[in-house]
Amino acid sequence: MRNFLIWFGLLILMACDQVPITDGAARKVSEARERNDAPAIWRLQDEDSTLYLFGTVHLLPDDLNWQRDDMREAFAASGTVFFEADNEGAAALRAQALATRLGLRTDGRRLTDTLDNYQSNLLEAVANNGALDLAALDAMQPWLAGEFLTLSAAQGEGLSANLSADEALKSRAARSGKNVVYFETPEDQIRQIADLPETVQLELLTNTMERFDDMGPGLRRIAEDWAVGDVAALERDLTTPLATAPAGYREAIFLDRHERWADRLDRFMQGSGTGFVAVGTSHLVGDGSLIDALEARGYDVARHLAFLGEDVIRPANLDLPNVPTGQE
Repeated sequence: MRNFLIWFGLLILMACDQVPITDGAARKVSEARERNDAPAIWRLQDEDSTLYLFGTVHLLPDDLNWQRDDMREAFAASGTVFFEADNEGAAALRAQALATRLGLRTDGRRLTDTLDNYQSNLLEAVANNGALDLAALDAMQPWLAGEFLTLSAAQGEGLSANLSADEALKSRAARSGKNVVYFETPEDQIRQIADLPETVQLELLTNTMERFDDMGPGLRRIAEDWAVGDVAALERDLTTPLATAPAGYREAIFLDRHERWADRLDRFMQGSGTGFVAVGTSHLVGDGSLIDALEARGYDVARHLAFLGEDVIRPANLDLPNVPTGQE
């Protein structure tokens, strides 16, 4: 593959040195690149199956333009669409009941009973800064308090899950009559964090409280980087915090799930057809990603950029990513 990429790059340079770039060709390149200045898509193929991997962001500003033609085309070509979980209807009601049962304290203790003096003062400061009900937070288990603080910080920055990429694509799948597959149930997702040891939950909550004032702008920055396909920035912002995550968190929230998801996608690839996977971008970047799990099963996963396949003259300053075109 590397030899092909070197050969491909040399051909581009030779063509640019020897052939004048017409305004029409330059415009076509510019338009193609603008169309791909969008959330990243990856692709894997075998002789009779194609799978597109599309990273989503669960919290978005309502004015963010992220739906582009290349995503629409890949989605339209797919007969089966994979999502993390179904969060609507009866499934959502069951999840809400479970979150209430597992997330609100019923043992006669308060959250602050499990916190030291520093953590208790931090919780009070966060509640004050975020105009939050301290008594309500004090009635929660650490994991639910952390989730509540994250959502509050996001809402303060104008971010919401109501118009998230996940919900938009679920709606599109239903309207298009796609075969929809969910990797997990909402109950699975809740228990993945609710069943973590209390010491781990408290460490996660402390990290969230310490970062609360910067969390909203950070989540908006992630959404904006995602919308233009800046994978390097996403890798930095999404995976760097995992380096200091408490023991067991990365395995439960990422690695173990990726193995199960990759097994399911491997079974899909054993058949024939085209599929589209829409999962959180944090699952597709960094070490131990879903992409890594698929590559460990023998698949060649590459960034999908449709403009690389267009029959246009490419100018010398075109910044080509290190990916195959699908025309090898």
